[in-house]
Amino acid sequence: MFVEERTRPVLDEICHLIDRFSHEAVLLRHHTNAVYAVGDVVVKISPQAVPLDRVHRVVGLVRWLQEQDFPTVPLHPGVPQPLDVDGHAVTVWQRLDASTTQPITTAELGHLLRRLHALPLPPTGVPTVLDPITGIRRSIEASAILADDDRELLARRLHDLAPVWNTTMPFGSGLIQSDPQVRNALRRDNGTPVLADWDSASTGPRMWDIATVAVHCRRFGSHDFPDFVTAYGRDPRDWDRFEDLCLLRELQMIATNARKSAPGSPAAAEVHHRIAGLREDLQELTAWSIL
Repeated sequence: MFVEERTRPVLDEICHLIDRFSHEAVLLRHHTNAVYAVGDVVVKISPQAVPLDRVHRVVGLVRWLQEQDFPTVPLHPGVPQPLDVDGHAVTVWQRLDASTTQPITTAELGHLLRRLHALPLPPTGVPTVLDPITGIRRSIEASAILADDDRELLARRLHDLAPVWNTTMPFGSGLIQSDPQVRNALRRDNGTPVLADWDSASTGPRMWDIATVAVHCRRFGSHDFPDFVTAYGRDPRDWDRFEDLCLLRELQMIATNARKSAPGSPAAAEVHHRIAGLREDLQELTAWSIL
């Protein structure tokens, strides 16, 4: 299993290589990846199931973004990247402010996405072409925490929402971050916001990034999506299928976390909470907790 007991020895080896002390490491997150802060760097350890060549493409994308002067987190220059440690792809990044004292706003996120969506596709391509329909279906099938009626509910919802993916969406397609949210944005020392976490970067409809922001605003207690729209410069709500796309994005978030969550874990409890909200079809949207 992908747990801290498994990634700590990997961290020890990386810290020895970059001349840091692993006992000073602080675990920031251990879900999709294991993310540790050690002094002035952040070490990201991928599960063994993540192919090294995929992380190579992510590293290449980040370097290309820097060449375009796009504000993102720089890689640590002292080691070749990514590293392969016991079958785990590992990257090392410059540590930036987590923005706890001055949180990134949705307006700042709007400015970042406006710049990102104006870029061309990089000449080396991006890691994946976005295909949420297949991903949702596989996540539902692979989850160890879903009961049969849960699977039936999510599969039926996917059937109803899938057609929106094949429609022609406003704003076109191009390079997208795929999971833009304020937790995936940091600040430089001078306060400048930067976009981080390119593991899910894809070629796909720009509207998917925008729907992601909308879902985070309404499910996690924020009400400032209009600020994002103003900063982004175009209003997705003029498109009559935007709500369906947001519902599809919510379904992907539920299914992905259902696949990743262990039975009996707090993450599994949150997934069941989200599914219960779908089943009850409440007038008021059920609030979610961040995973």
